[in-house]
Amino acid sequence: MSWNNPFNEAYIWIKGEYLDLLGARDAMNGREQLISQMTSLEGTKRSKQTELEKMTTGKTTLKSFFKSKTTIEKDIVIYHQEVENMTKEIEDYRKLINFVTIYHGNMAIELFKQNKQQQYCRMLNNFAVREISNAHIAATLYHQLLELQEKK
Repeated sequence: MSWNNPFNEAYIWIKGEYLDLLGARDAMNGREQLISQMTSLEGTKRSKQTELEKMTTGKTTLKSFFKSKTTIEKDIVIYHQEVENMTKEIEDYRKLINFVTIYHGNMAIELFKQNKQQQYCRMLNNFAVREISNAHIAATLYHQLLELQEKK
């Protein structure tokens, strides 16, 4: 028979819950980071595309002012390839963002909520069991103390 403080266990459980919530928040922030990376890549693609359009039409820009015609032609090929690669990468970002959104919305959040509800019920049950056990211990000690006082 040993007395257990259920508040110590509850404190540890609450710390674990807090860490779980931080993990869920980080998962949501991960999706937001993907969106910002995709937005940044779209901006870079737009600027490259604008530069490519200016070079193909023969307009002089700050980047092409001191370049020869052959260097500009090489740059056009390079920029065209970079724009194509960025387009593919942006499409991959969109697919990944859609997947993460669907996964969070349909699976992860629901499983997280169910798990937390089950853990909460278990914790309350364990808390009550500990308190009842402690009450029995206290009652037993009280009766033993009364018996000792009667013997004196």
